[in-house]
Amino acid sequence: MTTSVPDVIARYFRVIGERDVDAFVACFADNATVADEDRLHEGRAAIRAWRERTAAEYDYDAVPEDFVEEAGGSFVVTAQVTGTFPGSPIRLRHRFTLRDGLIGALDIRP
Repeated sequence: MTTSVPDVIARYFRVIGERDVDAFVACFADNATVADEDRLHEGRAAIRAWRERTAAEYDYDAVPEDFVEEAGGSFVVTAQVTGTFPGSPIRLRHRFTLRDGLIGALDIRP
């Protein structure tokens, strides 16, 4: 059982605040998926476009508050997301599935 946050998950939250799109995309496997706001983004190009769009629309940061490793190797991080978007701040659940040290799947929900 992992007792600390895997490096790539810690890096994901760090680069959100840095607004470094290349570093953000580098957290994901080539064929990764991200589910956010009822949309599925498949592959690094789609994940880059999603990140660029959200960063252009809103200034925001996500601060992890809770971390749980689930059976089957998923990691759930509850984060407080604060920014220039309607309903800020909000707590969001980020479910990560890792593959070869990178994010293979990410599901973000309230």
